[in-house]
Amino acid sequence: MHLSDIRGRLKVMRRPQADLARALDLDPSSLVKVLAGQRRLTPAEVGKIEGFFGEKLEVEAVSGHRMRRQSADRDGLPVYGYAAAGGDDRVAVAEDRVLDYIPAPPFWRGGDGLIYVRLLGDSMEPRYFSGEIIPVRLGVPPAKGQDCLILFSDHSALVKTFVASRDGKVWVRQYNEPKEMAFEGASVQQLHAVWRPGML
Repeated sequence: MHLSDIRGRLKVMRRPQADLARALDLDPSSLVKVLAGQRRLTPAEVGKIEGFFGEKLEVEAVSGHRMRRQSADRDGLPVYGYAAAGGDDRVAVAEDRVLDYIPAPPFWRGGDGLIYVRLLGDSMEPRYFSGEIIPVRLGVPPAKGQDCLILFSDHSALVKTFVASRDGKVWVRQYNEPKEMAFEGASVQQLHAVWRPGML
């Protein structure tokens, strides 16, 4: 797929251009510039577009420059996002399940304590959209009301909003459809907070 194909793909999917802009965390005018070839994509944005459409984006000629794919030399932070067994939007988080390597987000100065996760499914919309790539801070537990990666003992993972740990269960919230759910504490290996600028 090329940049020139994106508008046609959106029509086929019956998705507005605004959905793609949200998935890329861009304002609509910036996306228009991207599609017109007037703004270069970052490697992270390339990964988000590929996740959104589920296919590889050819990025050779963006604003007349060739973009080096970070996966070529495993430079950057790992991106996890392959579907895991068990359904319910789970992704596989294991050394042999890395999708790609992309640069750390701006303002991150914490070394290798960060990973990226590409989301599957629509259970967290409109907070996050399927195909979005979000940074996760390893080893930092979430506060109440904070988004987190739930890592299960089988190395599958979900992104939800943390509610509480009580009665031997981990309680979390999703947004589509809105509901709270509980997972047995014995099945949860760890909780890792979704990273935001300003976090250590």
